[in-house]
Amino acid sequence: MRNRPWIHSLLALCLTALTLLLATAVADAATAGILPPQNPASDCDHAATVSGYWSVANIDACRGREGVGSLVLPTNWQRLTPVQQGFVLINLERVNRGLAPIVGLSSSLDRLAAQGAANETDPPFPAGPFAGGGAIWAGASSIVAADYLWMYDDGPNGFDSNLACPSAGSPGCWGHRDIILWNQTSAPLVAGGGYSAAGGSGSFAYLILSGYSTAGLTFTWAHELRFFAVRPALESTSASVATAPRRHRNRRPRRRRHHRGKPSSGGGLTITIG
Repeated sequence: MRNRPWIHSLLALCLTALTLLLATAVADAATAGILPPQNPASDCDHAATVSGYWSVANIDACRGREGVGSLVLPTNWQRLTPVQQGFVLINLERVNRGLAPIVGLSSSLDRLAAQGAANETDPPFPAGPFAGGGAIWAGASSIVAADYLWMYDDGPNGFDSNLACPSAGSPGCWGHRDIILWNQTSAPLVAGGGYSAAGGSGSFAYLILSGYSTAGLTFTWAHELRFFAVRPALESTSASVATAPRRHRNRRPRRRRHHRGKPSSGGGLTITIG
């Protein structure tokens, strides 16, 4: 076959273009944190937690299956309110995967989230402008349990009753997790949290919004960082599990279906922090 220099030139141009596209993608990922983590193909193994007894160790086991390092809680953990603890947990789930942290808790969003917690439902959205995000709710006896449900038990084959995910591929699978790991818009994230105790259990509700006002923050990640011996950052291990593609959410926010843990045979969902 006769040599065709123009073919080599075309291949070189294509390679250059591909390199530029990859560089742009990496730059965009750095702006938003990193490329969005994929969701697990199915829920974390519940073989050791069928009684509803979950701890940080259980969350660490699930994180390890995804190739994410263990949770390291701040030294003031026990002095934080349930809402503040939830904010810290959500941010640890984000920054340990390389995503930008939520800036802080907003007093106006806290009021809306408190309504959701009191009514045991997703909180309403504010009237003010925002770019994207979502609302989540969970019924559990601990914020650790709520984090477990949202992050590791939100897909198919779950232990809980995530009604929006009856089978793999359903539109509601991993919806709560997608909101917690939101990075589809470049504006800073602001949250609101609510907690209500009723009937020996807890009701936890959060708004996580991009592009919402940062005025009136009641609790900030920048302030909380002083209570970590080592600044939380991207953590990875050599472990990895099969993943399902993470769906890109619309920029407008989504409410998620109610998410409540099933009670254990003892008549309550018992969670301890270990």
